[in-house]
Amino acid sequence: MLSNATHKSVKDLNHRNDSACLGKQGRIKWFPTRYGWLFVVVLLGMLMGSINYNNNLGFIFTFLLGSMMLISLVHSYRNIQGIRLDEIQTRPVFEAQEAIFEIKLCLSVRQRVALRFSLDGNQGAIVNILPDAVGRVLIAVPAKKRGRLSLEELTIASEYPFGLFNFHTRCRITSDCLVYPKPVPVKKLSMQDLLQAHSSRGAALDNVEDFKGLRSFQNGDALQHIFWKAFSKGQGLMVKEFMGSASPSLCFSWKKLKTDNLEKKLSLLCGMVLKAHGLKLKYGVRLPGRQITPGRGKQHKHTCLRALALF
Repeated sequence: MLSNATHKSVKDLNHRNDSACLGKQGRIKWFPTRYGWLFVVVLLGMLMGSINYNNNLGFIFTFLLGSMMLISLVHSYRNIQGIRLDEIQTRPVFEAQEAIFEIKLCLSVRQRVALRFSLDGNQGAIVNILPDAVGRVLIAVPAKKRGRLSLEELTIASEYPFGLFNFHTRCRITSDCLVYPKPVPVKKLSMQDLLQAHSSRGAALDNVEDFKGLRSFQNGDALQHIFWKAFSKGQGLMVKEFMGSASPSLCFSWKKLKTDNLEKKLSLLCGMVLKAHGLKLKYGVRLPGRQITPGRGKQHKHTCLRALALF
């Protein structure tokens, strides 16, 4: 059994289940595949034919194939036996994207071949793990709706080497991924759209798009401010500056949005947060029952998006 994740202030940015080794795999179960059943039927037919005709060569061939089946049974079990889970990590994604869960394993020195990992029945990944290598598996899970994508069960399966037997084990886990609302495309949002959603009064933001001049490019400047025309003429990278672009403080209000659809409002606010972050503006979000004061930086962006995801 895997222990519950420890809650940290930044766990949504890189969620993990932390411990020295979270737990052993569950009980290993097995059953013959359809090819395994077919193989058994063929062996029984060969055995009956050998007995009926007293054919020594038939006996030898039947027992040889039977021993190969038993060896396959042993190797299939050893391929999946002894796997332990170390930690599970993931990062927030937007709705309609795929959440990537990174699983770190504690392994013995044996090589593992064609192991199939899946989470909660979703389509998983088939991996080969070499001896002494760091066992890491990436599994993509569709993020169909905003909020928390919680997973409770990891399945590990193997049909190595001949596909005659299916060995599988299930582990109970506690892992989740934060799913942000699907944002309205940033390119569709203008500065006027941001101002219309701004809730404060009396802020001097009308001149936020007034052109101020050009300056040399510096690391961290937004790509949309680069003056590409000058670059194409061989004048180097120049950046456009706008009046007020360094000081505006916006607070996007839920009530200012002209739509009654909850998910559409969250998508609009999500797009506005990304737009303001890209423009390096100071911004905040005002939701029913909660207000996030204006700020900047990646952590502030995550705080705003997290509030939208869990609203």
